[in-house]
Amino acid sequence: MKPQPPRRLLRWLLPLLLLAQLAACSSEEPLISDSQAYFFVESLKQVEAGGRQLQSGNLDEATLRAALGSLDEGLRLAFQVEREALDRLDLRLGKNYQRYFIEGVENYRLGIEAGDQAQQREGLRRLAQWSEFWKQEGEAIMARLQRR
Repeated sequence: MKPQPPRRLLRWLLPLLLLAQLAACSSEEPLISDSQAYFFVESLKQVEAGGRQLQSGNLDEATLRAALGSLDEGLRLAFQVEREALDRLDLRLGKNYQRYFIEGVENYRLGIEAGDQAQQREGLRRLAQWSEFWKQEGEAIMARLQRR
């Protein structure tokens, strides 16, 4: 039979261990808040959905409006993402998200509305740069988001 620790020791030790564990948990700051993670991920999803609709072969007026609505919603969410929050996930993420993703969607969206093909191409060029970055780093960034 194993010797049992004295009850008196357990009465003091257990609360101290619990306090130490709580202190350790409360001092850890999450990489990114839930709302920032939501805005970021959902902006990517909305823009991707809108882009897919625009590339479909059946682009009637309703599909066009739905696609532009998705792009607009993606931008609305993207504008709520704080660069500092993204930089905690990856030091290059905030800059690339702003420079390539947001500016790419803006240019492309405004180019469609204005019928300006040069502006649309500029938007697509920036989105292609975002795609290259995301292709290399997206999986690791999403894994960090899952661990938070």
